[in-house]
Amino acid sequence: MNDGILSRFDKSLDMESIRQRVTVRPNAVADIASMDPLVAADVLYRALKEIFIPNDFSLAFIKEMLNKASLHNQWSFSSEVDYISRFYNPPDVEVEPICLTGLAGIGKSQTIAALRKVMPSPIDFSCDHFQGTLKLSSYWYASAKGKASGAQLLADFIEVPRATGSKLLIECRRRANRDGVSVLLLEEAQHKNTGKGTARVTDILLTMASIGPPMVYVSNYSLLHLLKRRNSEDLQRLMTEPRIMLPDDSSSEIWRSYIAECIRVSNGCIKGAVDDLAHEIYRSTFGIKRLVVQLLKHAYVIARGAGRDCLLLADIGKAYQCAGYASNREDVEELCIITLGGRSSSSRRMDLRCPFELPTAPTSKVVAFARTDRDTRVINKAFDSSLTEGERAALKELQPASVEPSRPKAARRAPLPPSSIEDLSREFLADFSVPPPSNPTKPK
Repeated sequence: MNDGILSRFDKSLDMESIRQRVTVRPNAVADIASMDPLVAADVLYRALKEIFIPNDFSLAFIKEMLNKASLHNQWSFSSEVDYISRFYNPPDVEVEPICLTGLAGIGKSQTIAALRKVMPSPIDFSCDHFQGTLKLSSYWYASAKGKASGAQLLADFIEVPRATGSKLLIECRRRANRDGVSVLLLEEAQHKNTGKGTARVTDILLTMASIGPPMVYVSNYSLLHLLKRRNSEDLQRLMTEPRIMLPDDSSSEIWRSYIAECIRVSNGCIKGAVDDLAHEIYRSTFGIKRLVVQLLKHAYVIARGAGRDCLLLADIGKAYQCAGYASNREDVEELCIITLGGRSSSSRRMDLRCPFELPTAPTSKVVAFARTDRDTRVINKAFDSSLTEGERAALKELQPASVEPSRPKAARRAPLPPSSIEDLSREFLADFSVPPPSNPTKPK
């Protein structure tokens, strides 16, 4: 066999090379101060969404899948005789798919996009058994969104007119062996998790796992909780290889680098110390990147509404309390409750609770951050309650604008004026005086 085919994954296995190829640092936004505030906020939002700085988990996951793909590629092209025999008689091999799971918005789709970026490009392959050249593909990618069955998903890979599900599966196995497909990637599996959707997504996953190459499917927690209700034969195939993506540590360098990159991309629209912003944003988003982008968008709108061209630290707290961030705020607060309560928490939000028992080491720092933040809020609240009105006013004058409390107090109604003796007498007589009837009736 061609040595170039056997070694086509070799250049993709270096960790530093993977980091450089998958990192996305978009250009800084142009001067958006002259734009309409909502338009400018959308421009900033789109630029921040493009940022991808891989953490250790993403890099390790990408390298793991590249190694699995490389091994499958060497097995597929071990000899020309075996390669041709697997084309005519594709083996009936069912793999145990790897489940990439985590909170919604944590960065699973970006990790899959990064994996696709470092997979080898299609190459030409010639063999004496075939005329001309074949185009070898290193992976197949599909989305479960909008698919009604496994057969409909297989139709995305090949085009066989009027073929049944079994014929499609056999043809997919044949084409996967012929074209050197080394990894199968499936996204959007969680979109079918209600009613009969669980049975359908199970059919889709098992069908795709029956093609043969190593497989990855991406899912949120909510679908996995439903899959756990399936029979054991399904669980043993679909949930034995989980890869759980957790939020970054709030004190980690990768989180600080991400916030610094957001500041750079904003081109002056975000002002403040990196460490202060990193702490405040983490407290308001639980380290979920999708929420970070939405929070900064709302904070920028608030800053423009206040007559400023850039958002400050105080705007982060105001954005956390705004109506547009209300549902996200509920999720963040619920996540803190779940984190502090551990497995014994009574929360019913299955979309926020990991279906697997998490190791202590990755979660200990998240728990420590949540506990420290809770204790700090309690201490600040107790200190503020102990102050007199004069002390509270003096403290407010000493504090800079950037550390003002983010939750504004409701305005008090003006007190009623004191009542005079004449007013009280008038009200008393009005309550107890009974007017005579206007037209008394004669007794019968």
